[in-house]
Amino acid sequence: MSGFRPEVWVTSKELVSQESLSRMIEKLEGINPVRAYIQVVNRADSYYSSNILPPAEELVQDFDPLQMTIEKACGKEFRISAWMNVNLVWGFGKQRPFSERHVLNRRPEWVTVDENGTSMLEHPSSNLEEVFGPYIDPGIPEVREFTAQIAWEISDYDVEEVHLDFIRYPFKCFGYNPIALAEYRKWLNQEKLIESTESFDHFRICSVTKQVSMISDVVRAKGKRVSCAVYDDYSERAVSERLQPWLEWLKSGLIDSAVVMAYGKEPDEVISRVEKIRSLHGSLKDIRIGLGAFNYAGRWDEFVELIKRVQKLRPDEITLFALSSVDEELRKRLRTL
Repeated sequence: MSGFRPEVWVTSKELVSQESLSRMIEKLEGINPVRAYIQVVNRADSYYSSNILPPAEELVQDFDPLQMTIEKACGKEFRISAWMNVNLVWGFGKQRPFSERHVLNRRPEWVTVDENGTSMLEHPSSNLEEVFGPYIDPGIPEVREFTAQIAWEISDYDVEEVHLDFIRYPFKCFGYNPIALAEYRKWLNQEKLIESTESFDHFRICSVTKQVSMISDVVRAKGKRVSCAVYDDYSERAVSERLQPWLEWLKSGLIDSAVVMAYGKEPDEVISRVEKIRSLHGSLKDIRIGLGAFNYAGRWDEFVELIKRVQKLRPDEITLFALSSVDEELRKRLRTL
């Protein structure tokens, strides 16, 4: 078996039936991963037995995909991280969820609002990079409590960690939800600050950080770890554009690991960004580097060379996005590493 053991993200589409889940376990065995991130919350719906979220509409059978994954992985050598999308709660261009339990139907007033006062529910699409659908607004205290309750539920399962994705704002032009703005004005009074672009950015960064902290508290109370999927361009894409100060979360101990989405299509660009993160943090300790296998289909020689270059930078782990992109040719090449 290969000495190189990657981590791998497993999207919810692999969990829609018992048959697809069994095939997923076989695929995992074929690459011998050290960890699998199993997506159990996609768009505020559940691929586990939840008292908070409705079952995902994509499920074709009535079963508990997370529990079945845990049972089928018993005796295997990979660890399981339960992956939840935190603030992204639906997709653009879709009809509203069928279930009355879905947060978009129960609490549509929680959806974030753009700087023009338009709710993301009214956006038919987005031309912003990686903004796939409506988000709930972390500036609302009840939203932070809601997402912490979901993480609390997931932590009851026999998993090593809870993995957080989309724990950020969709973009800095969002966050203008009226409930959140009322909280912002309370915060200004408490902090003795005046209203400004800088103070609003700070409020939103503090709001996401509080969300991370609340989730971390409940997950760790169950003896589990916390990791976050984060942007690879720290100062611009992460902090400035998405209000996601993940290096601060890591340094302060709010999270155990950051999984950097270094999905660039060109290896030199990927290496440059990873080297910059290493410089900012002082090392890649507690940092896992996520590589976008989907961007290298038909270019597996380049991808394998990229993996080798990243290995030399000594990250905690190397994570592949996603299992569905790992074909037989790539599996063969991974075994040579």
